[in-house]
Amino acid sequence: MPRTRSAFLKAPWRIEIREVDLPDTPPPGHLLLTVEACGICGTDLTAAKQNRDWGPVGHEIAGTIAALGPACPPHLSVGMRVALESSSFCGHCRTCRDGRSDLCNRGPNFWSQAALGIGEYMITPACAAVPCADLDAAVACQAEPTGVAIDLVRTAGISLGERVAIVGPGPIGLSAVALARRSGAVRLLMVGCARHRERLAFAAGLGAETIATDRPLAEEKALHRQFDHVLVTAPTATIAPALSLLDTGGRLTYLGIGTGDGMISFDANDFHYRKLQLRASFASPALYLPMALDLLRQDIIPGRRLAAHEFDLAHTAEAFAHCADPAAGALKVVIRPRR
Repeated sequence: MPRTRSAFLKAPWRIEIREVDLPDTPPPGHLLLTVEACGICGTDLTAAKQNRDWGPVGHEIAGTIAALGPACPPHLSVGMRVALESSSFCGHCRTCRDGRSDLCNRGPNFWSQAALGIGEYMITPACAAVPCADLDAAVACQAEPTGVAIDLVRTAGISLGERVAIVGPGPIGLSAVALARRSGAVRLLMVGCARHRERLAFAAGLGAETIATDRPLAEEKALHRQFDHVLVTAPTATIAPALSLLDTGGRLTYLGIGTGDGMISFDANDFHYRKLQLRASFASPALYLPMALDLLRQDIIPGRRLAAHEFDLAHTAEAFAHCADPAAGALKVVIRPRR
């Protein structure tokens, strides 16, 4: 029976490296992955703050196929490097068959496995694996968050000639800058806190105007009613004041899990008379992975520059602390279990 060392998230900011038994042979339709790289996500940091145990951690994953169980897709083979979708669609339910696989919540995923991506090995549904032999693993593991950024921009529906503001200069927000620019935005602004000046400088390098402010957006009068789209990748409390940035008919598109108490309030009359829209982006199932890998290959999403900070498995707790510290200037922090 193979064993793996894997990271487990405990009570606030505690990481344990445990040994986990895995099956001798992957179950039907599953494969054993040798993990080469796994990114730390903002959702992981949110979980780390909370006073409860989360179990195994890591869902931005690239690695090499170590073994295939029965009934795996024929295009996969042992030794192949792949990136993983965090969840897939089933292909059989009414939603899928009506052409809305993006709304399916019945598909296979790896979340219930005994070990996840911050570890040496893991079991995953084979349908989640997308070949990426030509990419370094630290770049390929960013296909999952890149797919999240694609879903954000597609949900917003940005068109040629529109004005776009992005609030929150994390890795997904920065990727959204690159995608919105390619979608034809004629004005592109990244808004962040003063402590994120390095991230704002990165956004400027991608072609965005930037503003560093610790004031509520409702007080940034010069930005009010200046944008057709606002993309929010910041805590939920940002949503209501960010509506002030929208021109008549504008759309605010939000993504984020666990970044506040989940409750917001705003002036419904103002929302009505200005004909605003509020949209939610939730990239589950994790569509667009082949597209995301192509964007990384072409450096449209600059994965190598984003993933400038790498740690080995034994230093996972340090990696989490580094990722959470604005003074460290990290963009995307990647764990290489065998570094």
